[in-house]
Amino acid sequence: MTLDYFLLTGIDKIATVELKRPKPEELVLNTEVLLKCQITGNPDLLFDWYHNTFRLFNKNRIKILDKGSKVRITNVTAEDNGIYSCRAENTAGARYSSENFLLNVKAPGTPHLIESQFTRSLTVLRNDPARLDCPFTEAVRVDWFSLHEKISNSSRYQVFENGSLYFPRVRSSDEGIYRCEGLGANRRIPSQTFTSEIFIASLEEFKMESFEPRLISNFPIVIPMHTRFVVKVFPPDGRPKPTLEWRDRSGLVIGPSGNIHVNETDLIFERPQEMDSGNYTAIIRNIAGEKLQKVWIIVSVPPTIRRPPLNMAVQEDSPAILSCQVSGTPYPVTTVIWEKDGQLIRMGSMRHIIDLEHGTLTIQQTEMADAGTYKCVANTTGQSLVESQGAYLHVKKKLKFSPPPENSHIELYHDASVTCKAEGDGPVRISWMKSSPVNTASHFTTMGGTMNFFKVQRSDEGMYTCTASNDKQGSINTTVYIDVVERPRFQVLPKNMTIYEGHPAMLHCVAIGDPRPDIHWDKNYFQDIDSSRIKLFPNGTLFIAKVYMEDQGRYGCVASNVAGKVRIEAFLTVTTSIDFTMGKSTDDGSDMMKTIIIAVCSAGAYLALVIALTAYCSYRLLMQRKNRKATTKSENGHLAAEQHELLVKERDSESRNQCRSDSDNRSHASGLSSHPSQSSSSYTRSRRGSLDRLVYPRQNLSSIGMLGNGVFGDIFLAKARDIRDVEPETLVVVKSLLMKDEHLFFEFRQEMEMYSKLDHPFIVKLLGVCRDLEPHFMIMEYCDWGDLKQFLLATRGHINGRPFPSRIPPLTLAQKLTMYNQIALGMEHLSNHRFIHKDLAARNILLTSRMELKISSLSMCRDVYAGEYFFHNQSFLPLRWTAPEVLQKNDYSTKSDVWAYGVFMWEVFSLGELPYPTLTDEEVFRKLKCCDIQLPLTEQIPIELRDVIRKCLSENPRDRPQFTELCLLLSELMTKCQTVNLPVSISPHPV
Repeated sequence: MTLDYFLLTGIDKIATVELKRPKPEELVLNTEVLLKCQITGNPDLLFDWYHNTFRLFNKNRIKILDKGSKVRITNVTAEDNGIYSCRAENTAGARYSSENFLLNVKAPGTPHLIESQFTRSLTVLRNDPARLDCPFTEAVRVDWFSLHEKISNSSRYQVFENGSLYFPRVRSSDEGIYRCEGLGANRRIPSQTFTSEIFIASLEEFKMESFEPRLISNFPIVIPMHTRFVVKVFPPDGRPKPTLEWRDRSGLVIGPSGNIHVNETDLIFERPQEMDSGNYTAIIRNIAGEKLQKVWIIVSVPPTIRRPPLNMAVQEDSPAILSCQVSGTPYPVTTVIWEKDGQLIRMGSMRHIIDLEHGTLTIQQTEMADAGTYKCVANTTGQSLVESQGAYLHVKKKLKFSPPPENSHIELYHDASVTCKAEGDGPVRISWMKSSPVNTASHFTTMGGTMNFFKVQRSDEGMYTCTASNDKQGSINTTVYIDVVERPRFQVLPKNMTIYEGHPAMLHCVAIGDPRPDIHWDKNYFQDIDSSRIKLFPNGTLFIAKVYMEDQGRYGCVASNVAGKVRIEAFLTVTTSIDFTMGKSTDDGSDMMKTIIIAVCSAGAYLALVIALTAYCSYRLLMQRKNRKATTKSENGHLAAEQHELLVKERDSESRNQCRSDSDNRSHASGLSSHPSQSSSSYTRSRRGSLDRLVYPRQNLSSIGMLGNGVFGDIFLAKARDIRDVEPETLVVVKSLLMKDEHLFFEFRQEMEMYSKLDHPFIVKLLGVCRDLEPHFMIMEYCDWGDLKQFLLATRGHINGRPFPSRIPPLTLAQKLTMYNQIALGMEHLSNHRFIHKDLAARNILLTSRMELKISSLSMCRDVYAGEYFFHNQSFLPLRWTAPEVLQKNDYSTKSDVWAYGVFMWEVFSLGELPYPTLTDEEVFRKLKCCDIQLPLTEQIPIELRDVIRKCLSENPRDRPQFTELCLLLSELMTKCQTVNLPVSISPHPV
């Protein structure tokens, strides 16, 4: 998506409904009325029309034209009277009409609204009285409604006989739309309905971005002297629309004329002087009160350099301070920066300290590269830069070793050299001297600071002093120690060995050298020797107390010291007792062969006996089941007994002999026991494994109803007795394994294993498993408010675009942040245990009545949420939540779960909308695979959360944050939300 697209995207702030024809005075019965929703935007707008807040659709006499922007009503009747409003929407946002059209044609014998006295809207202060007037002629009664409820006289409302609705004290909950209805003398006369709205007066605070140029904390708006300048202000929202005025430094109102004047909301300086600097005040007010904002303005003048920097010379490694005095508008409007040899010196340098206010440049430790021409530059906002004349900094080279010589090791009986280098101001002489005794041996020479040894001797070891000197700077010296060392060499070599399995083994390796070498062993060039079984003695011997087959391999002995290292190898062969036996005499080999034949024949006979017994038992069990089914059928008709005997809801004596027909249990009931049993509150669970301890008797399950169908089979609600110690019955969700595919069986097992090892308040708990019969059951924790997807849809104020009164209030920003944080904490726990969810979405998150979320894996991909899955490669894929690398390389990871988490955040703000709603599954698949798709992030999402979503949806998995980072970030945002209102735009409701 190009930058031009975003630059051209927009929508007008105000929408109005206009009457195109006929003229207002020509509005009578049976005429044709044409209304237009007047608003512009790019890209093209989508329109909705409303009549008394109810959505309009094409009918016999009502037609919506011109891509929805117009509505035409033919043969107008009294039933068409009312308030007409519109809504326009595109990717830039949505707008509801603020000025609506009132249609009020007069019909004989029908109540007629007196428009001059009708209150279309009213803005009042909170706790003040208010009255809505809706007078009719020829009306026998006027009723008032709030949403769909009729209003009766109470302490909150009072309906007068003249058709007025009175509020003794307006509360916050009273703000909204009210409908008055004038009734005729009988029911054949159509009632006349109109809407009126009450607003509570409000006035928002100024923000930094309310001004242009934008205000900066503790920094003024700088105006160049004698240059026209406009300070724009975008007044904060308020109801009713606030008025704005500007006051000068003395608190006097600024008028529309003069050198400093106001034009609408703009503060204009025609020819500002330095004396105009000061604090100006912007004030907005309406009936809700007033808000003010101080604006610090400084008029800048051109700077002048009063004292430029001077030439100076310093010694290398010494500090240097250059100063420059500037006059003009004070700091922070005027700052002093520096340049060297025409290049600006970067701020924040570790070696250069620039004092912007006082104009000094400090070099703490000068280097030869610091020599050059320096200029100070006066930088005044709104004025041109002013440079000083240049000052040359001369750096004198220091006499020093470069680099300083260090202690050295030289090898015995080899040639060696030790170098000493120095530099200074002029030619430098370098000499070497041995401390004691003086080295005058013929094999020792010095040349140009390099000391050469030919065939190093033991006597060459000792302290040596290097002296550097010149005529200008004197001399310096340093002393180093030269150590004579000897390279390691092997004295005892390891040998190839063949060892019987279970016997001890010993590999010898002895090396000598100076200093004494360290001995290390490796196996096949890897340092993976098991130190718990293999011991290394100080003399270098490797000892294995008991040899195993895996010990066979190539063992390397490495001897090393400061002079170098050497390595030698030996191969250890491990042989078994059978190999040993094969080497015996022919008679012994014949006896062994007889023993083997007898053992094999015995094993074959035993295997045949086991197969025969298994077949016989299976046949007996099959015949018993057939006899039992025949008996049940003869006693109870043709009902399927397998569907009722283990999911019965009561365990009394009557229900034991009855069969229940329930389509909700159609497929999973076949795996339930066909024998009645006692309550198993005292059943025991094995401790052999994480799943064995969760074994639960399926006859204690009582089915409630089907939830849906997933990839493994049916998913249904049930009550489980005594599955938790704290309650006799627990509401659970049961996932059944009906598919016979081996791959699905493995995945079902993996899912059980995962939830059995997770224990977190924001992840559902695995309460039990049933694996004694088929189908296998997975019994999970369930939440009383169902899945989050349905909750989000219920918080919407409309269904398929049609307004409806929702009993669930819209989610606040704090609630949404809490939801994000809970899921991030749960996913952090899941990922820390090295698990991957693969299907994180609102449909797979359960919600409690305490607004707590729990991550689950319902994945009802075959019916309830089939539209949110895409069948690909013989599996159901949550396509619109899937990361690109999964489609490209089937690469599931924690980072692909982070991608799905980003889509989940978008889901919550869109109230359960399907991601990429305008694209087909095939288009989404193609664009995701090519990384050519983006979720639309509207202004309803605060900018901080938009940044989080963008990070989660990064194309490169390595750029996505970890869940731990998300938890920390969301925790900070929650704290910020409690103290400072995050910027978030809320869409208005239809008028």
